[in-house]
Amino acid sequence: MKPTALSWKLPYGITFPGKPSGRYSDGLTATDFLAKQLGAKLPYLWRTHGKKKVKLNRGMNFAFGGSEVFDSPVDRSPNISTQVGFLVNLALARRVYTIDGDLASSYALLSYSGTDYYGFIDQNPNMAAYPAFVEFIVEDIHCNESYSDLVRLHNESLKKAVAKLNKEDKFRTKGDRFVIVDLHKAFMTILEKKGNKRFKSPLKPCCEGDCARMDMKGAKKYTLCNDPKSAFFWDEINPTQEGWRSIYSLLGKSLTESLTKG
Repeated sequence: MKPTALSWKLPYGITFPGKPSGRYSDGLTATDFLAKQLGAKLPYLWRTHGKKKVKLNRGMNFAFGGSEVFDSPVDRSPNISTQVGFLVNLALARRVYTIDGDLASSYALLSYSGTDYYGFIDQNPNMAAYPAFVEFIVEDIHCNESYSDLVRLHNESLKKAVAKLNKEDKFRTKGDRFVIVDLHKAFMTILEKKGNKRFKSPLKPCCEGDCARMDMKGAKKYTLCNDPKSAFFWDEINPTQEGWRSIYSLLGKSLTESLTKG
């Protein structure tokens, strides 16, 4: 399948690996920094290596940027359930990993960016409708002022869902645990200028305009900053590599300990 997402077009990837790689940033993103923090190598991308014979002891990244929990009539990317299915198929059907050996000592990261909520907000400006929809989203995952309120509701619902999962016998007896990576707190610390002082204007993106898009004459519809390291955001939504580095430096030792403790 030929990549069509903007993350496969310049200027995405200009810092690392020097060309577009499917990451919505100029370089490394959250998954990469989490792997580094755990002392693991960067995983292969399912989209580019899924059908190739590669050594999978370093893991596999099944993510498609901007994925939704539910099927979308607009976005053709596989939803989160389908991506989990890729893992099940690879691990079980193709017998790449052993359940008691490899998978028992592995980490699985499920990251949801809230894409389903955007359309819901546009169609439902009434705040009273939010809680029920948030519960619906979180249960399906199993685990501006409007956006701020939505984030708060989502996080509270997620905490309850994860606490419930950790109490289930099928996970508790095996020693499996679910841990929430609190990106929201780290983001807010930086945006409120309590963290990294590198970013003088943290809300100003490096790639301004319609990032990675061209007009009918082939002219760029965006402008780039001189130094991506000086910007926290790469585009209007996603952090730069330096932004993600700052986030994970804040999460730091406490996150590693929560993930590795027995």
